[in-house]
Amino acid sequence: MRFITLLAFGFVLVMPTAFAQITPEVITQETMSEPGENWFISKTGNGGFVFDATSGEMQGLLSLSRRTPAVTMWHPRREFYAAESYISRGVHGERTDIVAIYDFENLSPIAEIVIPNHMARLGVRNHLGLMNNGRHLAVHNMNPGHSVTIVDVQDRVFIYEVSTPGCAVLMPVAESDFLQVCGDGTLQLIQLGLSGFEENRTRSGIFFNVQDDAVFDRTTRSVDGWFLVTHAGIIFEATTSGDEINISEGWSLLPEDEAGWRPGGNEFISAHQELGLLYVAMHEGGVDTHHEPGEEIWVVDVETHRRMHRLELEVPVRSLMVTQETEPKLIISDDEGGTHIYDALTLAYERTIETPRASMFEDF
Repeated sequence: MRFITLLAFGFVLVMPTAFAQITPEVITQETMSEPGENWFISKTGNGGFVFDATSGEMQGLLSLSRRTPAVTMWHPRREFYAAESYISRGVHGERTDIVAIYDFENLSPIAEIVIPNHMARLGVRNHLGLMNNGRHLAVHNMNPGHSVTIVDVQDRVFIYEVSTPGCAVLMPVAESDFLQVCGDGTLQLIQLGLSGFEENRTRSGIFFNVQDDAVFDRTTRSVDGWFLVTHAGIIFEATTSGDEINISEGWSLLPEDEAGWRPGGNEFISAHQELGLLYVAMHEGGVDTHHEPGEEIWVVDVETHRRMHRLELEVPVRSLMVTQETEPKLIISDDEGGTHIYDALTLAYERTIETPRASMFEDF
């Protein structure tokens, strides 16, 4: 007992000296550097991870609500915008929907605008649309009827909620207009005025059959408008001229001797606008397999409609995106949660990034 007591007394004498040698940790705050050519946001259930696709290094994290459909940005103001929904008790209680604004350097929230609690809390890129003038942000609602919330992100104010029955997704065109896909086989164009209120609304003619071959609610930008794809792989391009909606003749992704292939997954289609290349995740399957992940990625020239490459995958792909640089990267999220980077022109594999499974990607 006396030995133990002396030993304990020795520790008492020694420990303060040992602790005194530990250098106190200094808390610092990092800021974002200027983005590189191939930076992107990986949107997951845990936030928006900012990565450099060239190096594979993480650059920052946007701490978003778990009920955030998408995030976008406006470079001139160096701001990110996210539609977010919160429940006061986590899983129950009072609901509050907001548009949150984050600064670029610190990735910190700097403003929020409360909006009607009607937001469609689904992970769909086109449920959020920043108009091309950079001022008005549209948020898709489903309550259960379809509507759109318009927010002025420059003046930080909610403007109004416009009813859009039977029409969904948001595809910005011109300066402050947007297209929507409608359940009767048409497109709808809504044109906003300087104040953000609706000034005009028009509809296209019917160009797809909802029962036989519906258009997906996943779309991707072209140089002048948007590419839309049907469940069977028919591609349409939609553009506008004033209040006129122009829809191209449909053409098939599938060569005549390769029937049975279909697009599918989560965010499964992306285009490099300047190069005119379309990237689509494809799988072999029958009708109503549109949620199946892609077994291959097809690269198609939108001018000639000719398939240029096909990338066979060991693990099926759920989401993909091609960056818009002259040396672009193809970024994919596979069915096991991996994020992989390829050279978008040669389809050479470059690296895998360790991150939670991405529901979608957003280009810088």
